[in-house]
Amino acid sequence: MEIVEQFVLGKYGDPELCEDAIVVTAEHAAVIDGATDVSGRRYGSAAGGWWAMAACCHVVRRLPRDVDAHTAVAAMTAELAARIDPGLIAAERPSAAVTIYSRARREIWQIGDVGFAYRGLPASVGQPRKLIDRVAGAFRAAVLAAEAAAGTISMDRVAEVDPGRLAARALTGRQGALRNSAGPYGYAAVDGRPVPPSLVVVHPVPDDIDEVVIASDGYPVIDKTLAASESTLASLREKDPWCVAELVGTKGVLPGQVSFDDRAYLRIRLSAQ
Repeated sequence: MEIVEQFVLGKYGDPELCEDAIVVTAEHAAVIDGATDVSGRRYGSAAGGWWAMAACCHVVRRLPRDVDAHTAVAAMTAELAARIDPGLIAAERPSAAVTIYSRARREIWQIGDVGFAYRGLPASVGQPRKLIDRVAGAFRAAVLAAEAAAGTISMDRVAEVDPGRLAARALTGRQGALRNSAGPYGYAAVDGRPVPPSLVVVHPVPDDIDEVVIASDGYPVIDKTLAASESTLASLREKDPWCVAELVGTKGVLPGQVSFDDRAYLRIRLSAQ
């Protein structure tokens, strides 16, 4: 397994604030995306997303060669559980999405919405977007459209005043209660509680595939190269700077940010087991 290219950039341009990370060992390659923590809780000087990401990185670096997906998820879960208050309610727990490639098993393990891609794979398979995010993003966009139509806000000031994001907080501030639960709005993430096995994606990589890309959702489109992925992201940001159309989401690019989210991109060349 060989790293072809890798890149990590935080939305503030400050590596210490970035909640995305890449870990590559002889046997595993992972992209880990700590979730933005809307609770405001701190862990020392770190935000919850960074804390959860760091716990997952610690485990991935030590995974045994022949470990299976569910054992790996259980190990990350246990590590984060040991680092946080066990009494935290679901909505206030720090969490992270993780996607891992296992060299020994030639599998991709996906817990949450860190995407993956390879030649011929439909984006709908490798880059799922959880329903709760689609709902919250569409609601924010609708609120902004209504405010703009009413003349109460100018779209060129959304970066400063975003009533859509404030309105969407009614959902985003509570959606952690749906994490690691069944049902149409449920989704997976490592948060210190058991992840239902049905929410862990185990994806065998076909024998004829020699390269795999893993990237966090700071990349709305995962292209076959970093340059192409960066170019697509730049084009979409120019077309939709407030993230209400092609980039519809729960937030746009805020003052002091270089993008709407942290991003991490890893392209690896696969080798024989």
